[in-house]
Amino acid sequence: MVLYYRIPGQETVTCQGQFHPLQRNDKPNGFVVSSANGEKRYVFKSTPTPPFVVESQYPPYQSDQDEYLSAVHRITHAIGQSEFKKVVYSRVIKQPLNQQNRPQYFDRLIHAYPNAFVYYFEDENLGSWIGATPEILLRRIENHCFVMSLAGTKKINEDRDWTEKERIEQELVTEFIREGINTLNPGNIEIDGPYNHAAGPVEHLRTDISFYLDPSRESELISSLHPTPAVCGLPREMARKAYEILESHTRELYTGYIGLFDELQTHCYVNLRCAKLIDDEIFAYVGGGITDESIPELEWKETENKSKTLFDLL
Repeated sequence: MVLYYRIPGQETVTCQGQFHPLQRNDKPNGFVVSSANGEKRYVFKSTPTPPFVVESQYPPYQSDQDEYLSAVHRITHAIGQSEFKKVVYSRVIKQPLNQQNRPQYFDRLIHAYPNAFVYYFEDENLGSWIGATPEILLRRIENHCFVMSLAGTKKINEDRDWTEKERIEQELVTEFIREGINTLNPGNIEIDGPYNHAAGPVEHLRTDISFYLDPSRESELISSLHPTPAVCGLPREMARKAYEILESHTRELYTGYIGLFDELQTHCYVNLRCAKLIDDEIFAYVGGGITDESIPELEWKETENKSKTLFDLL
């Protein structure tokens, strides 16, 4: 069982060991990954382990275009009835990837995305996952904290302005994050954005928020922020229940959080642009924010574009 990861600006770390469940009140310390809703958390513990092979698992369900468009229509109708402001709806896309080529594929992701948190692990219980996520949930150096609001997607060289739907989507995420931070009475809040943020073949609207907070309140902060409207929707609990009903696959680790925690610093990311590896195939998880301004066919296209972050490097 092996783990590779690269924090932006740092060297790649390689560990042998295994993920172990964290209890509800356990403080994260080390490399941690969570389920989509954050209720299940796992910490990697380094131990000398013999080589092993992750047993074959059932592949996640892959909805076709008609299923996807029908679900988006249902969501936009619900939003039109004032039940929701936004629901993030996702799907799974499959491509071939030889098991023996996984380490080389990880290296390509590292070099292609220097500003992303890139990881690859094989675990007896969680399976094999790989990802290159651009979205910071929390970066902390002692008591200085930094979070990111990332929403809206278009091709990197697409010659158009951001749509009203994309701007509203970004504003919803930013406002949710700002309100969550304010409940903890932080010091010296500074906000920068929105501005364009490149992430491989696509770009997003990004707003940065920095502030000071007692490190002892880190778990409270993460609970207030995750899952953000960028990966769940608004109102948060209603949106979560909606996607769990509508999506035919289980998100597992997709849209959970992932990263490194210790006393002095935290590098925690939202687990986006990620995929599960099963035998000689890669299953990428991609989604998009659905609002009352959404056009189903364009939402489908957005998920296709997001999948290129991983698939263009196969």
